[in-house]
Formats: sequence, structure tokens, C-alpha cells
Amino acid sequence: MTTDALQPSAATEPLKSAGVEATTIAVEADTTVVEADDSAAKVDTTSAEDATETLQPAIDSASKKNIETAPIAEIKDDACTTDHPSADSVASALEDSSIVDVPQSASAIVGTTSTPESPREADRISRNLLSPVLSRTSSKAPATSHPLQSSGDSAGPSPAEIASAILLKDGDTARALGSAAVLGSGESERTAFSPLQRNSTSPVSSGSMRGIHADIAEVSDDEDSEDKQRRLFKAAELRRLHREQMAQNNNLSSEDIQIMRSGLSNAREYVTSSELRVLNGTFPDGLRGSLYLLGPGQLDIKYNVQRELEQATRVFTYGNIMDALPLLSKISFDPINKTIVHRSRLIAKQAAGRIHMEHGVNTKVPGALYLTDTNQTVLSKFIPKAQHHATPEGECCSQGIELFMPLQGSSQTIVCTNHVGALQNIDPADLRPRSTVDFKSVNSAFKGALSCPHMQYDSNTREHFTVLQDVGFRSTTYNVVCISETQPEGYVVASFAAQASVLHSFAITQDYIIVPVYPYDSPLGGMSYRWSDSLLETLSFEHSRPVMFYIISREYRRVQCVYQAPAFFALHQINAVQESATDSVAIDMVTYDDDTVLRRMQIKDLRKSNSAFPVPTGVVRRFQLNGITMEATKYVGSKGNLSLIPPAHSRIVRTERIELCCINPIVAARPYTFVYALGHSETLRGQPTQSSVGAMYNCIVKLNTNDSSVEPLIWSRTHCFPSEPVFVPRNDTEDDGYVLSVFFDSMRITSCLVVLDAQTFNEVLIAQLPAAIPLSFGHAKFAI
Repeated sequence: MTTDALQPSAATEPLKSAGVEATTIAVEADTTVVEADDSAAKVDTTSAEDATETLQPAIDSASKKNIETAPIAEIKDDACTTDHPSADSVASALEDSSIVDVPQSASAIVGTTSTPESPREADRISRNLLSPVLSRTSSKAPATSHPLQSSGDSAGPSPAEIASAILLKDGDTARALGSAAVLGSGESERTAFSPLQRNSTSPVSSGSMRGIHADIAEVSDDEDSEDKQRRLFKAAELRRLHREQMAQNNNLSSEDIQIMRSGLSNAREYVTSSELRVLNGTFPDGLRGSLYLLGPGQLDIKYNVQRELEQATRVFTYGNIMDALPLLSKISFDPINKTIVHRSRLIAKQAAGRIHMEHGVNTKVPGALYLTDTNQTVLSKFIPKAQHHATPEGECCSQGIELFMPLQGSSQTIVCTNHVGALQNIDPADLRPRSTVDFKSVNSAFKGALSCPHMQYDSNTREHFTVLQDVGFRSTTYNVVCISETQPEGYVVASFAAQASVLHSFAITQDYIIVPVYPYDSPLGGMSYRWSDSLLETLSFEHSRPVMFYIISREYRRVQCVYQAPAFFALHQINAVQESATDSVAIDMVTYDDDTVLRRMQIKDLRKSNSAFPVPTGVVRRFQLNGITMEATKYVGSKGNLSLIPPAHSRIVRTERIELCCINPIVAARPYTFVYALGHSETLRGQPTQSSVGAMYNCIVKLNTNDSSVEPLIWSRTHCFPSEPVFVPRNDTEDDGYVLSVFFDSMRITSCLVVLDAQTFNEVLIAQLPAAIPLSFGHAKFAI
């Protein structure tokens, strides 16, 4: 396997004081680290002119390329490497932010200015200031290792590191590292990536630095004073212009910084593969395959409006996180070379382009959004809708992911889905969208504008199932459909009539398909649905009506019977087990009292820096559907009479509140014991919720569903928010394997892959991604 390895940028131990302020053009620019080329490594510490001329190409190159890199993620052997694209902008903006606790020594220096009285005096001052800087960077003292790495001996800095050290500013470096001072919380607990401690014994240069920016460009003594002044002025002017340009491009407010720390800012794609850097642990033994993650990628899209005398820029922001345009990521594991390779792609660029042109979302079908203001007028509903499926990236398919589903004559596909029947065909190798179709183009009998985004796959028969809703003015027809390798054109398994509902997932067993229909009501029936763009504005949860479980026979392709249960809501099923001896089916689900969990996922609320709007979690509840064969005969004569419909008996399996569950795929549709999910660590541990925790889930938990007395295993790190866990089996033992997740570190504004031992929940490996992946309620799949 060939990879494009990430090249680490060279830098040295963070510098402390003012001497660095004189030469920090790159730190105030849009980059955290300036690439020093080979010529920069030959800086002559006795000649300020040579230093400037040597470093100038690197400065110009960084200025032209406008490199976007991450905060310093690792310091080892006196070298810094950066990955995240915009944390440098955050570090610069934090200087003026009220939430920053800037060290006193750094803030005092920034405010003073001084101008040398003569070129010779400037020469003396610059040499005096550079000497302690160079002496510090050439120190043989070992650097503190990364908190997630094992310690190693330092061999001392190279000349290139010395050159880069001259361009680094200690205050910005500390902020890029994500120190506790940035949050201003005064926390003493170390985070997943706690910053290096500043060396209090390092020499500190004194004097004012602002006026000596040009002194580093000083020339030799044999040049006359007038030429010296001219050269000094030219160098200072170039730095000033560069600084002003970068400051204008990266004018981040405290609100912008808060958005980035919330993990809900636009993502950057990496279409070429790059090898991940392992921060802690070793390559998981025997782990082979690829992890595919689907989640939000573009939440804010800029567009231009023409005013009377000028053109203004505004931003369209999606309302609900499930409506955001997607980012698809792939993390591949090579056990032979023991490498982990990452790539990602924004797969709805053309949809984003339409928003830029139309200043909002012009939906193709009613209910295409969950809860988002389209920023369109009523007149837009009378304008003929463009065919979104005409382009491969014209549809937002961000809610489900299917592996190797037969589509358009090929089974070597990754299919991304949404809740309005769109299927996006993705190349599994480079994640490039091939095409976007809808179910009706697969089979004309597949009718229904709404679809269940989470399809169900039977690994024994290699069949893919889903449920479509054809919403009418009086009632809604549910069509359960199947697509398989033997029948790629698909067929309709069964149909039934019920009220429209928000259906996110369902369950299957060897013989049955179980479709829960949750109690929803629409004030004007189908008319309200036809005129609404947001599904949650059309449908309202009805607590007084029951949930109906429709049991469909896969063999006879018809509805066998129906069960009812008191009103509840669920997004995800954990597992369904068919018990032949009792002719029953048991379904485990994460249940809620209503659909508040969907309405709480508003982006504006999730971006708040406190837990005032936490995303709810549900409890694991088991529903027992007994005597299916016997109830099938009664169902024929019931004709919808609720008094004749049998109840679905339920009980709470675990009281711990969780969401986004997974199990070992080997035990799917079979009796199982362990479930892996996300949750709020404070709630699971019985601790009071802290105001700085945030709204999203911040831990991974393992629960025993057969014995509630077994304490849950919890993995968590301060300021880290994991995505949906994925279980990868190692052998036939149910909990012998690995649990994979990608977590967002809100302190460092970056994301990392974590691999846990499923039995002990100990960390096996942590590897840093090249950029932050936004927090998501999305999903992931693992393919071998």
C-alpha cells in the first residue's frame, strides 16, 4: 500500500519572550508553523542580514500558499508537527478574545514599542536579542514528550529547527498547544493532549520588540548607513503588509472561536490519502479493513447579496445537524505494514453551490429537511424544481451508509442515504461520488417520497431492506422493499396503510421484518406535508396514541400481525432476536418519551459553550412480541380494531441512558450480551453535570444486557467527544475484538482515532487525524 505521508514541520521548543516577537510574521499570518527550507537551516547566527535573506523564501512561500495547518499536536525531540487547518487562526484571534488568559509576560511585551537610534545601535540590539534565542534552541536538554506518546531522548535541534524557532512566538505556541489558559477555566486536570509546561528557567529577552521587527533584516557593517536604513525599511514594510493581509483574512471573533471549539464548524476534505501519526499505543494486532464515517461536513455556506452601493456577504446556516451537507471519511488499516491511512471528501459540493446561488435551500420534495429554515419565499414553491439527482453531488445524503449494495450494475459501491429516498453511489477506493439516484429509478414499484435512512442487511441472504412512505392526503402507504445481488432491480416485500411517521430505523430477523410506526399527527393531513419543507414542522408527536409494530413475513411477503405499545419514540434498534420455541420476537431499542431528541439537535443550540441544551439519551427497552402465528389469524378479522390488537410487553433492560449503539455483527439477529454506545459520562457515573461539558455525548460505554448488576465500562477524556462506536470482531467470542471511534478534542480543535480493547476498554491506539471532523449524530461502518 502506498501512502502520501504527512510531512511534519520543524520547529523548536516554544520560545518565551520578546526576541521572538520581532520576527513572528508567520504566527500572525494564517499558519501556525512556517516551513523552513534547506537554505533556512544554514542561518548564520552572527549575521542578522543572512538570517533574513535565508528565511525570506520560506516566509514568501507561506504567504502565497496560505497554508492551513493544525495546532501543534506533538512535540518530540524538540520538533513540532501541525495538522489542523485553522487552529492557528484561533490562536491568533485568542489574543483579543475575552476568554483568553494571556500570560502576563507576553501581554506586557506586546504593548511596548521601541525604535533603534542608529543602524549600528540596531545591529547591537538585534545581536543581543538573538543570542539568547539561539542559545535556548541549541540546548541539549531533552524536550517534554507528548502526553499521549512514550518519552524519548532528544538529540538536540537541527539548524532548520533553529531557523524555525526564530519565527515562532511563545505566546502563540502555547495557545496553539491548547493550554488551560485558553479556556480560562483554571482546570488542573490534564486533558487528552495537555500542553507542555513552560520552562521557567529559560532566559528571557528584555526590551520592546515591536520597533525592532526590521532589525532582523540588518545588513553587513561595510554597507553605508543610508543603504542600511533603506533595507531595514523595506523588510519592515513587507512584514507589515503581510501581517495586515493575514489579519484581515483571519479576523476571528470570540463567537467564531466558540463555534470551532463546539466541533460544529465546516470541515476540510483530504482527497489524497495520508498516513496517520500514532500518538499512543501500537497497531492493533490483526486489524485489517477500512472504517467509513459519515457525518456533517458543511454547516455554514456563504452567499453574496447586492446592496444599493456595495455587495455584502451573508451566511446560510442549517438548522438541524441532520440536515447539514455530509463529509465522508475513510480510515484504512494495513496489518502488514502496520500503517493507518486516512482520506475524506465532501460529497455534496454541488448542493452547496446551489445554496450559494439561491441564497438558501430549494428542496426537491416536501419534508426534505428535518428542521431548517430554507431562507426561501413562498413563491419558490411554485417554481419548477430542478432534478437534484442529475448530478452526483447534488443531493444531501448524510444519514445512512450501506456497504457494497448492488446499484447500477455494480456491488463494489458505498451507498449513502437520506430520509427522502436518495441513494448516492460512492467509489469505495477514493470516495468519489459516481451518481445519485432515487428508489423509483431502481424500480418503478418503489413508491414513496420518504424513506428509512437506515437500511437493514441480512448477511446470510445478502439482501438489503428498507421502508418507503408514500404520503397521501388521507393516509400513508408503507412499502417494504428489498434489493439483493440475485435481484438487483429489487421487489416489494409488502405494503400496508398507516399514519405518516418519522421512521429512522427498523429491525429484521430470519423470518420477519418489524416496522414500528410511531404516533404522529398532521393538522392538515397530506396538505400540510405538501407545503412544508421541514418534516418536524409537518408532523407533531401524539402522546395519546400507541406505537404499532407491524410484523411482515419475509417468506409469504405480507403483514402477519400487528402489536401495540404505549407511546414512545426511538431512533435506533439494537438487535432483534427470533425465538422459535415460543414463536415470538424480542426487540431491543433505545427509547424516549417523545421525539425531543430530534428537536434538540439544532446547530445554534449545540454550539453553545454550556450544557443548557444537552442532546438527550434513551434507555434500553426490550419489547416482547409473543405468539406471532396465533396472532396472525386474529389480525385478519381485526380490521384495525385496537381492542383486538395484542400488546407488546416491554421491560427496561438497563437504566443507563445511552444512544448510537452497536453490537458485534456476528450476533446480529441472535441472542447477545454486550452493547457499545455513547453517553454523558457525568450521568452514567452519577456525577453532577458541569456547565463546561457541552451538549454532545462525551464517552463510550459498554453494557451487559443480560445482567444489570454488572457495572458498565466507560471510556472518556476531558474535552473529548466521540462518534458512534464500531465493533470489529477478532474471533468468535462475542466481546473479543476492537471498538473504534473518532473523537473531537474541543481544547485542541482536532480529531483523533481511538481503538479500544472491547473486553477491558483499555486504549490500544490513538492516532491523530489531519484535521478536525465535526461532531455528528452520523454513522459508521467497517468493511474488510
